[in-house]
Amino acid sequence: MVNISKKAKITIIAIVAIAAILAVSIPFASAQATNNAVSNIKTLNAQGNIYQTIDSNTIKYYPATMTLTVQSTSTSGPVKLFDVTSGTLVANGVTYTFTNGNGGVFTGRHVVLLKAQGTSPDGQAVTLKLAGQYSWFGGKTLGIAAKLQTEDANYTLLMKAPI
Repeated sequence: MVNISKKAKITIIAIVAIAAILAVSIPFASAQATNNAVSNIKTLNAQGNIYQTIDSNTIKYYPATMTLTVQSTSTSGPVKLFDVTSGTLVANGVTYTFTNGNGGVFTGRHVVLLKAQGTSPDGQAVTLKLAGQYSWFGGKTLGIAAKLQTEDANYTLLMKAPI
């Protein structure tokens, strides 16, 4: 049987604690250094439905798909900022094209906010306002609630996207 003094026990516990801290912090430090590249370009492919309120008693919905390409502009701090460089939303045979916009990822709250401007097929200005909640557990998905504003009507989108 080996007897260890109280001083030796404290020393062993301190060494194990420092080793554990280093083992956890080193991967984060190296990951943070590689995430500082400003040229990160990501594409979001989402599927779901678009809803249109006709009157107080009638709501129509259609399947919709959305593709947005974003480029990160800032990756430091609790808010990761990005620009929307291009995108499309196809709903009920109509394709809306997005040419610019911006947004942010609030990492502490797992939330994505975005606003993009573009045009409809007939040249009308459209605005997409998107809010999403992402989850790394259960499949790495982004749940999206968005509003598409056109000159004629407002639409609501409920979609999901793998991330």
